[in-house]
Amino acid sequence: MMSERSFSDLTDTPTEEIYQVIGQFIAGAIPEAWLSATAYAEIEEEDHGLTFGVYVPAVAPDSIRDFAAGAELYLAFDELRRRLRKPGQVPWVKAQFTVQRDGRFDLEFTYPEDA
Repeated sequence: MMSERSFSDLTDTPTEEIYQVIGQFIAGAIPEAWLSATAYAEIEEEDHGLTFGVYVPAVAPDSIRDFAAGAELYLAFDELRRRLRKPGQVPWVKAQFTVQRDGRFDLEFTYPEDA
């Protein structure tokens, strides 16, 4: 678990734990009970990008609300991007991480030619 490590130092963290870190950050950033949440990352260059998130509140399942996606979420996505980059391949420029309240998640990437 990441609780004892600095969020900004993910270089030695197993990739599976980075998925957990992203999910935990999302869950911790939402101020109320929720059904599902999605964090988005757009990273086009080294150290240049943005993250944002939305969720479906349990009390209003037909609505969508924003949650604050801070630097920690950006750093986790940036590390994931670095790891998933294969030699000779351009890295993804957009990622969408959707998590359900029970912990199931889905991760989608967009590459420059798809954007």
